[in-house]
Amino acid sequence: MQVIDEEPGILGHILLSILAYGMFTIAVFQALLLLLQDHQLKHKHPSGLIKNFPPLQTMESLLFGFLWAGWTLLSLSLISGWLFVENLFAQHLVHKTLLACLAWVVFSVLLWGRNRLGWRGHKAIRWTLAGFCLLMLAYFGSKLVREYILHI
Repeated sequence: MQVIDEEPGILGHILLSILAYGMFTIAVFQALLLLLQDHQLKHKHPSGLIKNFPPLQTMESLLFGFLWAGWTLLSLSLISGWLFVENLFAQHLVHKTLLACLAWVVFSVLLWGRNRLGWRGHKAIRWTLAGFCLLMLAYFGSKLVREYILHI
């Protein structure tokens, strides 16, 4: 077993990042279930598990609950990174920082659009998937960029 020898602030940042990513992962699965449920209801053939799902409005409310929780955790993660990471724009962190900030903006716009413009359904699902793709690139793609494209 390896001992983690990091500052508590950095460990908090890592924990918040993992929790945010996990919450957004749950939101993406919820969005995909919502998409499936909506499709089956529109084509008038709900089958299998979809028949046992809660109403569409409840499923959408759950999605936005997950999104708010994920956005809050991501905000705290970005703040803690700013406070505790020595140089967020160092060569090995710049991709992660920029993509995570872009994902935060996408989720912010989505939550604003929901509250101010009443965004729902397919628009909300597309924005959720777009934000998650950016976040996934931030967490996993930065390693890909560093190791396979930049050879760092």
